[in-house]
Amino acid sequence: MHQLLFFFLILGCWGDLKVLVNEKGEYQISIDNNPWLRSSRTALYVDNIWYSTDDNSLPLINISSTQGEDPILGGWNETQLNYDLTRNGTHTKIIGRIRQWHLFSAITFHLETGDREMINTIPLDMNHVRTVFPSFDIEQIDSYDQRSFFTYEGEMAGDDQKHAGHWNRSAEVINAGMIAGPVVLFNQTQRGGKDVLVLSPFSRFMATSFSQTNSTLEYGVVGSMTSIPANYNHSMIVFYSSKGIRETIREWGQTMQKAYNRTNEHRLNDLTINYLGYYTDNGGYYYYHSEIGVDYERT
Repeated sequence: MHQLLFFFLILGCWGDLKVLVNEKGEYQISIDNNPWLRSSRTALYVDNIWYSTDDNSLPLINISSTQGEDPILGGWNETQLNYDLTRNGTHTKIIGRIRQWHLFSAITFHLETGDREMINTIPLDMNHVRTVFPSFDIEQIDSYDQRSFFTYEGEMAGDDQKHAGHWNRSAEVINAGMIAGPVVLFNQTQRGGKDVLVLSPFSRFMATSFSQTNSTLEYGVVGSMTSIPANYNHSMIVFYSSKGIRETIREWGQTMQKAYNRTNEHRLNDLTINYLGYYTDNGGYYYYHSEIGVDYERT
């Protein structure tokens, strides 16, 4: 991959976390001035055709910047990438937003698909996505790059198919998008005890997912959906902490709860978890005692 020159705009920084965007609309997320995530393509599958920045069938028209305030999450700075989607002679403005927040260490990516419905009669499968923004190269940047990942996938809240590996071009980060969970990226030389990123959907949780195309991690609308309504939008979060894997995941979860005004109240007062659960509650009866002659699963 060619070396990117990010000279156009430093969108913002929170501690050691920075996002930079160049004049081509390529973006890079850095920690302590070291690149951790570098962008790939922006793309849309509509009318059974792929439109992409790769071949300029989805051209970038201009870039702008702005700032604003969310009533719950506080202030943000934003770079807006404006694309032109031309279908049957009709132009649609597609907007990609890269937003850095003031009060917590995260970058969110927002895609607005424009004022026309997007229909496919030949859908993709459910483990791929039909809108791609953002996307990141899965790569080892140089010999000093020792980033690794782990991710949740499958049943039992992702425990069934959780897996880990080195963050390089041979990695299989996402096996099946529909059952994929958050992706945790960490520095192996720090033994996961310092810099960590958590990547996850930030909205439209039942309609969007991650997928992997070759050595690219992509986020967007599930490919099997044949219609995307006009004025649709979705978003993804890249959350950062320098406090290690466990604390970063906890802080990410707290941020997600805050964004949607959720608390632990119902979980803490749940009868099954507190008194009957044997997988989830250290203290419940079945945590210590399975039925006679059988294991926990058969119990």
